[in-house]
Amino acid sequence: MIFDALHYFETLARQNRLCVENGFRPAFCSGPDSIEGIMQEFQKTANFVCIDDTTDQNLFTEGVSYFKRRVYTVFILAAYRWDDMEDREEKLNLCRTIFTQFVKRMIWDKVQRENEGDDFTFLNVERIYSKEFGRYTMNGVTGLYFMVENDEPASMDYEDEKDLESEWVTETETTTEPGGETQEEGD
Repeated sequence: MIFDALHYFETLARQNRLCVENGFRPAFCSGPDSIEGIMQEFQKTANFVCIDDTTDQNLFTEGVSYFKRRVYTVFILAAYRWDDMEDREEKLNLCRTIFTQFVKRMIWDKVQRENEGDDFTFLNVERIYSKEFGRYTMNGVTGLYFMVENDEPASMDYEDEKDLESEWVTETETTTEPGGETQEEGD
């Protein structure tokens, strides 16, 4: 079963008591550049948990098995009063606490569900990268982001020659040249 990170992190944001009590709204973004669009909502909502709906991926092998590593990024953002560094520190501490609670919950969920063969088996809670935003990164907004990896088994084998032939055109078959023209063998 594939780990549904987007749904999982949205659920964390909706069910975390500090997020609920402090009005953190779950939202989706497509990379850090799209956060600017979400920040326009700060007029209506001061706090966000932004789940990046794009992932960094790589394919790697562990012995004879292949895995697809997906790296998920979550931003925890809180607005503070402009030029009020005490308010900024308070909001950053709130984001830090929420992050810690998210990590504790991920560890809990992995341990509880791993033995059930659930989709948390390959969630790498042993290594979670996080980075806080500097004082002047985003005007009037503080927070942090964290990245967590999930390694899922990936089938990179062909069962038989039929599988291979279903994905690849052989030299004896008709091929389409770039530009859409068909060329027969021997032309």
